[in-house]
Amino acid sequence: MVTSEFVLDGRLLLEHCERSAKQNFDVVSPIGWTLPDYQIAFVERLLLRQPAVLPSGRREVLVCPECADLGCGCISAHVSSDGDYFVWNEFGYENDYDPEMLLIFPMGRFVIPKAELLHQLRGHVPDLE
Repeated sequence: MVTSEFVLDGRLLLEHCERSAKQNFDVVSPIGWTLPDYQIAFVERLLLRQPAVLPSGRREVLVCPECADLGCGCISAHVSSDGDYFVWNEFGYENDYDPEMLLIFPMGRFVIPKAELLHQLRGHVPDLE
């Protein structure tokens, strides 16, 4: 399986989350191995073009490496738009059926230039508008 992982501040997002939560997670980015329609829908949600599918309203960023089913658990974040930037914060682990299960990690936020994120995503999801 070939995935396109998120690198923030020079470190894989998963490493940031595991270090902060002090535990390991079996999750990956869905970019690069899931069906093209799934990848486009995922990116559209991440870019705030489509509503979140998690009951918490948060955006999934890393998913189950076998099936990408949110019921298996995912790392999610609160994603907002601040002018020319996306802000990812309040990272946590959750699933799509048990709102009580949400575990927020004690880590900061990432501010990502919109143009940079779009460029990176389009390099892996060419059908993205």
